[in-house]
Amino acid sequence: MLCQNCQKKLPAGKVLCPDCGCLNPYNINGYANTKAVQTSLKTMIGEHSGRIADAAQFKAVLRDFIPDLDAERRLIAKAVDAGLLDMLMTAEKSRTMFKELRETLIKDGGFGKYDAEFVLVCFAHMLSFNYVSPMFEDDEPPEEEKEKKVSAPAAPVIKPKPFGKLDAFRYALSGRVAVKDGFTELSAYCFENYGLMKEITLPESVSLIGEYAFSDCKNLQSIEIPKAVRKMDKGVFNACLGLKKVTLPEGIMTIGDNCFFCCASLKVLRIPDTVSSIGENAFSGCAGLEKLIISRNVKFIDKNAFAYCGKLTVICTENSFVHKYCIQNKIKYNALPLGMNLPGGDEVEDELDE
Repeated sequence: MLCQNCQKKLPAGKVLCPDCGCLNPYNINGYANTKAVQTSLKTMIGEHSGRIADAAQFKAVLRDFIPDLDAERRLIAKAVDAGLLDMLMTAEKSRTMFKELRETLIKDGGFGKYDAEFVLVCFAHMLSFNYVSPMFEDDEPPEEEKEKKVSAPAAPVIKPKPFGKLDAFRYALSGRVAVKDGFTELSAYCFENYGLMKEITLPESVSLIGEYAFSDCKNLQSIEIPKAVRKMDKGVFNACLGLKKVTLPEGIMTIGDNCFFCCASLKVLRIPDTVSSIGENAFSGCAGLEKLIISRNVKFIDKNAFAYCGKLTVICTENSFVHKYCIQNKIKYNALPLGMNLPGGDEVEDELDE
């Protein structure tokens, strides 16, 4: 295994690099996804360190970064509720400390031995503590085992194919735009200020839309986001004054800062059930927004997300985070009883077509 920092080969059975001192991600017994979770948490804390102020916000953002590992995500959330993050932030970084925390999680938090160790090594890596667990599992096979293994054919690598500003330039004078199949992402700012564009069709091959990709496209009226997209990035539709119809697919996890800022013509929108957080000024200035349907899976909404939305009524589930947010921020709402389905996509389509 190579050190992630200096790329030098680590000695067998070691995860702490003797050359640069970097502690590399590692698995523990029984948790084959430990390294993936450690890496995701490290990325999460790097991107959101200034906005994870409490347990609720931490868990909301957590869903975005560990979407597919339900069991591991539940353990991390359980540890946050048990106060582990606060305990780590205030404790000394020593093996004795981790032993005490493990015992606390087992005794007071209801964790199993290996479950407790899993969350400890994940949080330690996130906070850059050089803690090597005694339950470390070396996934580097001995040399004799390596020789016996037959290499499986490598899976085909799909190379990213960005659609950039130069690709967009050919459509500068077009009212209707169709991006060709094969492009995997729209680069940041690629269609910025394309004032003549009214409609755009994106291929299903697109999985990433960069920040401010359609900013100031004042005459853009409708768009359907491809199913593979997982995040509506910062300012994607910033100041799209004429935007009336947006179809967001299930699978999107985040509505970023300024995503729909000043989309004054937008009237109705259903937030997919997979979304867990809505960022700063996400819908601020949407003066015509009348109805926003938000599921109980949303656990974080910035306090300024719906500023200057005077006509807005939020459709939500009773006693959900969204319901309580609306009460606290004096936003009109219609809270449906738990167990009652929120209006679906077809109902929203019917309202838009009226």
